[in-house]
Amino acid sequence: MLFRERLLGSLRAVQPVLDVKGVLVGGSQVPNLLEPEAAATLVVSQDVDLVVPVERHGEVKAALELLRDYSPSSDEPSVWIPRSANLLEVNFIGRDAALTVTAETYVFEDDRLPLLVFGLLSLLEEGSTLELLNLRVPLPRPAGLALEKLLTERGGLKGERDLLVALGLLLTSGATDLDELGAGFRALERGQKDAVLGNLSVLSLMKRLPEMPDPTRARDRVARLVRHLEDLG
Repeated sequence: MLFRERLLGSLRAVQPVLDVKGVLVGGSQVPNLLEPEAAATLVVSQDVDLVVPVERHGEVKAALELLRDYSPSSDEPSVWIPRSANLLEVNFIGRDAALTVTAETYVFEDDRLPLLVFGLLSLLEEGSTLELLNLRVPLPRPAGLALEKLLTERGGLKGERDLLVALGLLLTSGATDLDELGAGFRALERGQKDAVLGNLSVLSLMKRLPEMPDPTRARDRVARLVRHLEDLG
């Protein structure tokens, strides 16, 4: 089965959750969905992140009762496991727009659906809704997600994947998205700006990984973005 079919099938299976206002698909699947007809050629991971606003937690928990193809992991109830190998695992993560410190993280306790709430997700803003094959998939604005990935501090393969998600967003972004990225960059603190520039430099030196966006073919584009952001200060 093609990855695109697995991805769209997974989203169709969790449509009741996606219909809750404020819920967004986040993480590595966003570039796949932003490609024309959600081509899903920029594969980075084999799961789907659903970003849940903490103020909508009750509505999301109610929507979970409508899911028939997923059940919570016994080890980690914020991770939902598909009952079919043709679907992707789903991770529920929390967003609290009231957080002003992007490095802050806390646990939203709940017996049914606990959430790890990440301050960096406060950078996300609601964007367009993809409507395809009877699906309605709410997406974040690419600029905020790109900055979130460029500021996430993870090492090893997970850190490389975060950077490749940012690359996928860069490859699928238009001029307006890049303008928003610049505006978001200007609003960051000096240390955060340095982190973004440093991670873009790392991205420009990365080698290609299987089934992921190829950074070697986008080095000029990444270099232009670095110069543009440096000019913005």
